[in-house]
Amino acid sequence: MTSRALEDRFPARPGDTRLNDRYKIVRKVGTGVFSDTWLVQDEKPDIGKYHAAKILTRDATRRHESGESQELQFLKKIAECEDIDGLPVLRDDFVISGPRGDHMCFIMDLLSTNVSSLRLQSPTKSLPSYLVKNIISLTLQGLMQLHSLDIIHTDVKTDNIMVGGVGDDARIETFLTSEPVAVEGEFELDGEKYPLCRPQPIPHQFSWNSSPHHAEIITITLIGLGQAQWAGKQPTVDQFSAPSLRAPEIILQSSFGPKLDIWSIGCITFELLTGRWLFNPEEGEDWTVEDDHLAKMMELTGESFTPEVLQHARRRQDFFDDSGKLLRISEVFPGSLESALGNYKILDEKDIKPAAEFIRSCLHLDPSKRPSAEELQLAPWLEDAFHC
Repeated sequence: MTSRALEDRFPARPGDTRLNDRYKIVRKVGTGVFSDTWLVQDEKPDIGKYHAAKILTRDATRRHESGESQELQFLKKIAECEDIDGLPVLRDDFVISGPRGDHMCFIMDLLSTNVSSLRLQSPTKSLPSYLVKNIISLTLQGLMQLHSLDIIHTDVKTDNIMVGGVGDDARIETFLTSEPVAVEGEFELDGEKYPLCRPQPIPHQFSWNSSPHHAEIITITLIGLGQAQWAGKQPTVDQFSAPSLRAPEIILQSSFGPKLDIWSIGCITFELLTGRWLFNPEEGEDWTVEDDHLAKMMELTGESFTPEVLQHARRRQDFFDDSGKLLRISEVFPGSLESALGNYKILDEKDIKPAAEFIRSCLHLDPSKRPSAEELQLAPWLEDAFHC
């Protein structure tokens, strides 16, 4: 990490730094582009002794102040719900002062690692079908609640799907005792020296090949609301999602709604089942990455962009001619999701068609034809989720 990037983050000393005169920093458990997450000990506990403190960078804090990011609003809206299912629970929030400026801090329930790291443990980088079904079903539960609050996540990806099950205080303390704080060096800021801490997430009890019976007790939390948007309101930014997961309405800059998240569900279902991205567009001599992405969408779904869809696209003329054909890619070669799933020789033959039908339902180029999260939860492919 560059010195400039370090200057943008809140420098902490495990065992010494206290947040808001209440939360003692114990160790780093995660890091991201816009925040660091620390395991903290609540010295005035009312619900549990240990929590996660998500401390935003100065840049992310400024994005909140300008209204570009609304994560705190969304977390507070979720916290108003009587029952929170599969979404992050905000326990406290405040602003702390660092050497170079203010940082927003969210105190939340402690989680383990993400589904991406679970997948990457597998030799094939994929997960068993029964485990994927459970993960997708639980993620949809989180989306159902989010969408009922008129919140569009916009960044559903395996990095943002966290596994729970860190255990009680005694289990956490056993881990803390057995694994000393990992310090990889130090850095200096305004004459003060601070440790460079390596993230040490609290481990969960699952592995990529957990048995069907064991997989039934997995819990999932959908995090990462930094890019989320209110449904029906003017978006605060133009681009959302990881590039490979972007729905067509994002590339075309059409109006969008909760069905944007359903597109992502289709993409990550394929990723978890095969260990490969569903879309991996590339730039060519005569076309852009976005041209290739739109072409691959048409090839894989067997659909075309209808006049009704394109008439609402602000960037239609960037990609399509008046007849609705791509400007820079003249030939589109239809494929099938069944073939794409079968190419990797991972899924059993009998599982390919049901999985393909589930994914296909998420990937309609017209968002209005995609199912809602609630409807998708009832899809035949998920009927045996949590049934070993």
